[in-house]
Amino acid sequence: MRIKSYFVGSVGAALALARQELGPEAVLLETRKAPPEAAHLGEYEVVFGTAGSNGTARSSPEDQTEKGKLELERLRREVSQLRCQLERINTAFARTNLLGASLGGVEEAAACALSRLLEIEVQPELALEVVEAARRQKAAGAVLSWEEALAEELKRRCQVEGRLGKRQGGARVVALVGPGGSGKTTMLVKLAIREGLEKRQTIELLSLDNYRVGGAEQLRHFATILGVPFQALETPLGLAAVLEESRRKDLVLIDTPGYGPAEEQEAEEMAQFLGAQPELECHLVLTASMRSADLWRVAERFERFRPAKLVFTRLDETQSYGALWSLAVRSGKPIAFLGTGQRIPEDVAPATAEGLLELLWRSPVVRAAAADA
Repeated sequence: MRIKSYFVGSVGAALALARQELGPEAVLLETRKAPPEAAHLGEYEVVFGTAGSNGTARSSPEDQTEKGKLELERLRREVSQLRCQLERINTAFARTNLLGASLGGVEEAAACALSRLLEIEVQPELALEVVEAARRQKAAGAVLSWEEALAEELKRRCQVEGRLGKRQGGARVVALVGPGGSGKTTMLVKLAIREGLEKRQTIELLSLDNYRVGGAEQLRHFATILGVPFQALETPLGLAAVLEESRRKDLVLIDTPGYGPAEEQEAEEMAQFLGAQPELECHLVLTASMRSADLWRVAERFERFRPAKLVFTRLDETQSYGALWSLAVRSGKPIAFLGTGQRIPEDVAPATAEGLLELLWRSPVVRAAAADA
């Protein structure tokens, strides 16, 4: 069993090297941009693996057994673990440099607070801003403790707006956009109940999800259970006419496909159609358990929809909420709703400043920072 990384200028070059060194049955495990510390070796890092014990080529049918497949799967897991370890090492170096360059010689409590914020994935530059502002408050006597200073800064910087859409003389129209698997459909149903039925609002559900097999049918099923009107649109072209017919409704909720990175053109076309409806407001639905870097990449990819607000799901699957807080602060977009589980409609709540602070404070590392101070 062997794994090897090749730092090269193209995947083709890596493939040639792997075939030469590992044999014709070398398996491509992962391709990614080379990390900054290895960029001088090549633009890309391409990882290959082989199930052979000495890396020699084996072409007999026995190599395709279940055992070989399990070994390759284990190789993939090992590569993933190695990548995570490398990211943690890079983060540790960055943290050390940041502490040394920016907080050298200051009180230990400030350094501890910064370290704790970084551990829950608050963006480093933003964490530094928070700690420095909290330190100024503490020095000026505006607060009595580090806990109060940090809490004030964390609350002040993040906007919340726990409501759906905008009222312009007609229905409030909201489209939920976001990547596949982020929980858009489930969140839409929760919001239909909480913000519609429970408040005695007239609502209508629309689906533009004609990419996912059975996507519209899932929402149709929920609409039948709730007893509310539903329409599945094959293309966005008829959206304007449908919205005109729905002007007398209080709330119209629209489900959209979960576009992936390979569907840029389709996503752009949908964004243009939605953007042409002045009464419509997009809310970007993201998964709170995503890694910080992935969260930022997805948010950037869906910026074409010009989302007015952020909605986060699966808060129950993580204890580090610094990434979602950082995204909201840096993007300048308010957080509207938070999904805390799969139950419908219980596991959803409007975002509040106090609730977000509680999420951040719930993390043991942040509580430790306040205690150390």
